[in-house]
Formats: sequence, structure tokens, C-alpha cells
Amino acid sequence: MKTAILCFWLFAGTALSVFAGTATRPANHRERCDLPPLTIFETVKKGELKLVPVARHSKNPVCENSGLAPCSAGTRLFWTINDSGNEPKIFAIDLDGKVYGNGVKVTHRRNIDWECISRDTQGNLIIGDVGNNRSNRKNLVFYIVPEPKNVQNPPFTEEARKISFYYPSQDNFVPANNKNYDCESCFAADGNFIYFFTKHWADTQTVLWRVRTDTEAYQAAQPLLRFDAGGMVTDAALSPSQKKLAVLLYHGLWIFDVDNTKTEPRERFFNNPHFYKTTSPILDWQTEGVAFVDEKTLVISSESGALFCVPVE
Repeated sequence: MKTAILCFWLFAGTALSVFAGTATRPANHRERCDLPPLTIFETVKKGELKLVPVARHSKNPVCENSGLAPCSAGTRLFWTINDSGNEPKIFAIDLDGKVYGNGVKVTHRRNIDWECISRDTQGNLIIGDVGNNRSNRKNLVFYIVPEPKNVQNPPFTEEARKISFYYPSQDNFVPANNKNYDCESCFAADGNFIYFFTKHWADTQTVLWRVRTDTEAYQAAQPLLRFDAGGMVTDAALSPSQKKLAVLLYHGLWIFDVDNTKTEPRERFFNNPHFYKTTSPILDWQTEGVAFVDEKTLVISSESGALFCVPVE
């Protein structure tokens, strides 16, 4: 009996230590760093931006619209994805809400929690399997796949490259819904990096990170800048000229000027910050996709299927 009791308490103590937050870093997370200091912007607040749907796409097959990327086949066409647990497909939609075909399957890849999609300047789509609501994933990855030439006929994409990474500032992997290593946004600003903002559950801040695309070795993401976004970041996009950066929240929208002659992140991506408080119909509040239609117009999508077009300065 004493042996049984001792074994019970040893087991209970181990379980408590795990759930209390003492889980250690994986051995292959070799690099360690702290987050950057908080950057304070002199922000111009632009008041309230009321989002009114211009169209709705069908919930079949796009049941959980979780991102937008411009499609090279036309200025009114965009790629989107479904999030966790759905098929590993990309879908073409237009601003009238039309969904083209049944999607294009990304070859030999899984959808654990796809949360963002972007397009680079080399003719590729970037898909982020980076959803991490409980901040306990150790298999975060971006897929880089050649953009399909046709939006509905090919059943499969070409083979996707895999960019695997970890957060070098994260020491605790005990599952919790109050942590800051979730992500739903990505964009490509040059040929060698993918940039992304974390979605925070414990505060209203975000961190801009980047990973290299010239290696498929497991790598530490690099933290570049931290600021108080005022809410959860759900997507981000560069304008066609790459001179503006949009950062989307559930109830807000940031617009920054971009200066690509600079290399320091603050000077490059975060000039002339403008913030809009957004409101949307109650059933369409979950805005998780943003892309530029042109230099002066954004399209925003909701998981509900609503599409909004908004002007930007």
C-alpha cells in the first residue's frame, strides 16, 4: 500500500509540475533570445471605419475563410484557405463572392492549422500552418508553393517547399489559452524572408518576426519589433507597390507607409502609422483576411464569408 501511495504521489507531482508550467524547451530549440523592447508609435487615429459587406461567398467549399492573397490571374481575384482540420486546399474567390471550382490541393501537405496566405514576388504562394491557439505547437511551418496558373482546373499544386521554425523566446510549452505564440498573418517583402506578426492572447501587443526562405533546415525565427496593436492581429498585407502595410485586427486596422530603402524594421515597415477602429455586422466580426485590391483599396474577409472593400489613404 505504501508503495502504491508513493507511486501515486510521484505521478501526481510530475503531472502537477507539467501543468503548472515547468515544461522545458525541446532540445532542438538551440537558440534563445528575448523579445525586443516595446516600440511606441506616434499614431494618427482616424476614427471609426464601418465595414459593410459588398458580397458573400458560399460556405461550401470555403467554410472558414482564414486569409487572403492577391491572385495573379486578375485584380478582382484572390486566393483563400480554410483553417484547422480542413483539406489542404487553396481556393480562388472574387469580389462578387464567386468561388472558382472546388479548390486546388497542395500536394503532400497537411492542414493542421492553416491561418494565413500571401504571395511573393517570385510567383509563389506562402501558406502558414502557424495557428497555435494554446502556444504548445512544435511543428510550425510555412509552405512555399508555385502559384497555380489556372484558378480552378488543376487538382493539385506543384510540390511545396517547407520552412520549419520555432520561437527562440519561448521556454514554456504547457498548453494554455493565455499565451502569445499564436499567428494568423504573413507577408513577403523580399526574396529571402517571410515576415509575420504573432497573435497575442495574454495582452494586446504583437511581435514582428521573420524566417529565412533559403533553407529548409529547422530554424529560429528572428524577432524584429514589438508594439501594442490594440488587439489580436489576424492578418497583414503589403500593397502592390510594397509601399503600404496593412495590419488587421478583429476590431481595428493599421496602415503604415513602407520605405524599402531602409533595412532597420522600424524605419522600413512602420512609418506614418494610422489606426482605424472597425465595426462590422455582429455575425461578421471575425475578420481574418486582408489584401490590397490596388494602392487605394483593401478587401477584408470574415470567417462568415462576408467580403468588405474599404478605401485607404
